[in-house]
Amino acid sequence: MAHVRIHEILPEEVHDLNVMCVPPGVGSDEVSRLLEESVSAQRRAAAMGARVFGAFLGGEPVGRVEVMPIEAAPLPLEGDGLWVLRCLWVLENARGLGIARALMELALKASGHARGLAVLTYPDWMPVGFFEKFGFTVAQRSDPGFLLLRAGGADARVALVQVARDLAPSAGEVKVEAVFNARCPWIIHYYRTRLALARSISDKVTTAEHVIHTRDEALEFGEENLYIDGAPVFSGPVGLDDFESVVRERLARKGLL
Repeated sequence: MAHVRIHEILPEEVHDLNVMCVPPGVGSDEVSRLLEESVSAQRRAAAMGARVFGAFLGGEPVGRVEVMPIEAAPLPLEGDGLWVLRCLWVLENARGLGIARALMELALKASGHARGLAVLTYPDWMPVGFFEKFGFTVAQRSDPGFLLLRAGGADARVALVQVARDLAPSAGEVKVEAVFNARCPWIIHYYRTRLALARSISDKVTTAEHVIHTRDEALEFGEENLYIDGAPVFSGPVGLDDFESVVRERLARKGLL
C-alpha cells in the first residue's frame, strides 16, 4: 500500500487520529472541545485494555479500528472471555487500497487470545458481508443490524441484551434522552445537537444525556440511541428536520403543542 502507514495508536496519539472524525462545519472552539472529550474517553478505554489501530495516507488519518475486552465495550452484551470490535472505518478517499483488510487483520491479531471476537454491524456501516470473509457468523439479528461472532472455540457465545427502560412517561412533558459513548467526536456532536434542538422546540421537552463507557453502563442505560419517552424511535442516524418532526408530533399527541 503505497504511501499508507498503519500502526497501533498509543493513548497520547489519539488526538492525531480522532481529527478524522470531526463533523464538517463545526467551529474551531467546538472542534477543540470535541477532540478533548473524545481523547479523554479513548484514554479511559485504553486503561481498560482497548486497543486502537489507525491508517494514515500522506500523513493524514484515513482509517481506524478499535478492539477491546467485552467489559470495556459500550454495548449491552452478554458473553464471557470475548473481545469486541468497534468502529472499523475508512474514509471514502482512501477506499480500494486494502486498508480495511489490513486493519481487520490487526484487530484479529490483537484479540487472538480471546474466546471470540464480536461486532455489531449495520447495513450502511460495517456490513455483514465484509466480516463474513474473515470467519464471522451471525449470532443474533438486531433490527436493522446483526450481532456477529468470530468464535475462537466451541464454547464462545454472545448476545445483545434488550435493556428494560421506563416506558411510563409523564403526560405533561416529552422526555428526550441520548445514550452514547464519547470516544468519537462525530457521535458527541450528533447527539448533543439533537438534544439542543429538542429543548428549543418547547419548554415541555426535557432532555438527558447518558454517556456510557463500559458494558455495565450500557446494560444500565441501553444501546446507543435517541429515546423519546423511554422508547428508541430511530434505527440509525436521523436528520435534524426528521428529528424535529417526531418530537413535535409527540408533543401534539399529548396536547402540549
